[in-house]
Amino acid sequence: MIRMFSLGSILPVTAGLLLASTVTTVVPARAQVACERHAIDLGDGKSVMGGCEPLKIAFMIAATNNTHLQAQIKGAQDAAKEIGATLDVFDPNWSPTTQFNQAQNIISGGQYNAVLAEMNDGNQACGIMTDKARAAGVLVAVTNQPLCNRGTNEGDELWAPGTLNFVGGSQGRTAFRDWIMSIAEENPGPQQVAVVTGPDLNSNTINTDLALKDVQEKYPEFKVIAVVRTDYSVVQGNQKTLPLFQANPDLTIFISNYSDMTRGAVQAARQVGLLDKLKVYDSGGNDWAFKAVAAGQITSTRTIEPYTETYLAVKQLGDAWTGTPVARFTPTKSIKIDAETVKNNEPQY
Repeated sequence: MIRMFSLGSILPVTAGLLLASTVTTVVPARAQVACERHAIDLGDGKSVMGGCEPLKIAFMIAATNNTHLQAQIKGAQDAAKEIGATLDVFDPNWSPTTQFNQAQNIISGGQYNAVLAEMNDGNQACGIMTDKARAAGVLVAVTNQPLCNRGTNEGDELWAPGTLNFVGGSQGRTAFRDWIMSIAEENPGPQQVAVVTGPDLNSNTINTDLALKDVQEKYPEFKVIAVVRTDYSVVQGNQKTLPLFQANPDLTIFISNYSDMTRGAVQAARQVGLLDKLKVYDSGGNDWAFKAVAAGQITSTRTIEPYTETYLAVKQLGDAWTGTPVARFTPTKSIKIDAETVKNNEPQY
C-alpha cells in the first residue's frame, strides 16, 4: 500500500493532490519465511530490533513540486513493492518546521517502523532521527540530505550514527566544488557570474555556496555577482532570474544547481535577449536538460540519480530488516553531459 500525506496532516491529501495512488503489494516469499527478531546495528553501540512483520515506511520527502522529487517518489515506491512494504509519503512543501512536526507525529504515533528521511534541515532533525526514532523502535534510512551537520562531509562521514545508512553524495561539497571549478577553468579571464540554488538550509545550497567561495579564491576573475534562492521550481527559476538578467546585461555565465530552475531561467534569459550570449551550466541532468544541451540552449548539465537514491535506500531498509548487513554510505553517480556526450547517454528522470 502506498499513500501520500500533505503538510502536517495525518490524513490523505485530496484527490487533486494525490501523487502516489493506493496499491496492494504482493509480499515476497522471503517475508513469509519464519524469522526471529534481531538487533540492527546503528553504530556507536546503538541498535533497533528488526522484526518479521512487514515494514511500514514513512517517506519524509523534502517536497513534491518538481521532477527530481517525483523521481524519488517513484524509486521509493518501486523498492517498497519489491520488499513487500507499505510506503506513505509526507510532503512538508520545503518547510523545516512542518517536516519536524511530521517527524514527531510519525515517531510517536506507532504506525511506522521505518522512516526514509530527506530532511529540509538536517541539523534540526538530528536528535529526532538519530535518538528519538531509535528509542521508539523506528529504523531510519537517510538520503540526499545528510543529518547532524554532516552535509559538508564526504564518504562514510555523511552517515549519522543512530541511523542505518546514507545514500547520495553526488551533490556534496567536493562534487560541487569540482564541478564549478571546471566551469572556471573552461572560462579563463574576467567573468560575470550569477548562480541560482534551492532553499537556504538545504545541504545542496550550503555546498554550492562553499564551492563558490573555493572557486573564487583560486580564480579571482571569476566574479559571482549574485546568488538567488528558490524553491527548486520552474516558476521561481523564471520569476527570480528575470529581474536579475534585466539588471545585469553583462553576465557571461549562469550556474544552476537544479534543472527545473535552469528551465525557468532559460525562459527568462530568452525574454530579455540574453540567452544567445550567456553560457548556462546546469546540475540535475533531467529530460529537459538533455534536450536543452542537444538544442544548444545550455552548455552542459551534470547528472544526478534521484530514483536510484531512494530505491537503494528503501532496499537497504528491507535488507537490514531481514538481517542482511548494509553499507553505511552508498554513493550515487554523476557524469557531465555536453554536446559531445548527450547522444550517448539517457536521463534518469
